[in-house]
Amino acid sequence: MVSAILLSLVFVASYVQMEDWLRVLLIVIGFIPFIIGIAWAIRIEQKAGYYECGKCGHKYVPTYSNVLWAMHMMRTRYMKCPNCNKKSWQKKVISKK
Repeated sequence: MVSAILLSLVFVASYVQMEDWLRVLLIVIGFIPFIIGIAWAIRIEQKAGYYECGKCGHKYVPTYSNVLWAMHMMRTRYMKCPNCNKKSWQKKVISKK
């Protein structure tokens, strides 16, 4: 949804005749919900469930910063385990069992 808002405002700014300051304003207004939406999605990714260390099997909830900056493939992220202090690809799991 937030991508659609950004793209629609960028297309309007690109193809409709208007002054340059208005084009810039439309693009900036489009980025605001986009950035908020992406930040919210990362927060949900961080809080929902646990990550399981590939080395020691420890399950934990990482910090927002770790989730934000970690390389990832789908719901697997390359992070440092707080238990064994080793970096590995850590899979997202729902329960701590």
